[in-house]
Amino acid sequence: MTAKRKARVAMLGLGLGTTTGIATVVKNWISAGYDRQVELHYVSTNDSQVPGQGLRKLFECLRAYLKLMLLAPRVDVVHLHMAMYGSFWRKQFPFYWARLFRCKTIIHLHGSEFKQFYADGGWLRKALIRNMFGRASSCMMLSEQWRDWLNSICKRKPSIDIVYNTATRRENPNRRGRDVVTITLMGRLGKRKGTYDLLEAFESLVKRQPNARLVLPGDGEIDEVKALVKKKGLEDLVEVPGWVSGAAQDELWNRTDIYTLPSYNEGLPGSVLEAMSAGLPCVSTPVGGIPEAVLDNQTGYLVDAGDVTGLEKALERLVADGDLRLRMGKEGNHLLETKFNIDRIVGQVVRLQEKLAGVKTSSLSE
Repeated sequence: MTAKRKARVAMLGLGLGTTTGIATVVKNWISAGYDRQVELHYVSTNDSQVPGQGLRKLFECLRAYLKLMLLAPRVDVVHLHMAMYGSFWRKQFPFYWARLFRCKTIIHLHGSEFKQFYADGGWLRKALIRNMFGRASSCMMLSEQWRDWLNSICKRKPSIDIVYNTATRRENPNRRGRDVVTITLMGRLGKRKGTYDLLEAFESLVKRQPNARLVLPGDGEIDEVKALVKKKGLEDLVEVPGWVSGAAQDELWNRTDIYTLPSYNEGLPGSVLEAMSAGLPCVSTPVGGIPEAVLDNQTGYLVDAGDVTGLEKALERLVADGDLRLRMGKEGNHLLETKFNIDRIVGQVVRLQEKLAGVKTSSLSE
């Protein structure tokens, strides 16, 4: 066995101390040993999730550029985690600087609203988007739907690799015989995630299923959601605890019976994969990569975004049938361990980066 050097990767994205989806993806990879298989140089482009703070964010961005300028001559691959709006504009300089030093480039697209960001853009924004994707060594897309969209806008055929998000493995508690059935939506509260549709559906559902409870942890429009819960008289049935993490998040997954995400647009949401890891059935919408994770009538139910009646009926079927919840949750957990297996996905990423770098971590010698 002859050892060869590892692929040298400069990776740019949001700070790993943030609670963003990009940070979660990278932390999941690292937990599965990704950073031991490549020579990883992670560069944070923004460590703050607080609105505003323009000067601080500008400083962090410029600091990241300086680090990349020093790294580019001695790495093989520059891996850019990118979303819409500011994230897209922040990645312009790193992308072209990496190409200047003949580094291979990976654009890893996460933005759930990136299609709209493209559609709403003028000719310059659209041209820059098409040029970046067309010239990247690899475009990492979260689902087949996003791959098809990218192919539809690019004149120069892009090199596309579908790399699914994944989730850490969880021990599933015994959920049989529970008197209260807890429905959870976890993440940013607001219209895009379908929070208000869910509250409307739950208000009707609980009249027929009084043992149902709803938990809405997350950031975003917390005050607005709390006000609506109070207006509907649901304070005893709906919890709005704010953002939860660590042990508090683990405890919430353990007491949840049904996960729901009635979003209007998504990439491949990590919360759905976390729910599958927790052995939960999911009620969601057929947007982004969700239909590849939530198989209708198998691992959960899919309803159209904005279909409050359909959402209510799907949730009621699961609230009323404990065996159905357990069966769908088990199917989802099995799908996660096969299609979205974290070790397989990390291996896929490492192999791609090694291929671009022209190296292998090891090879058999005669």
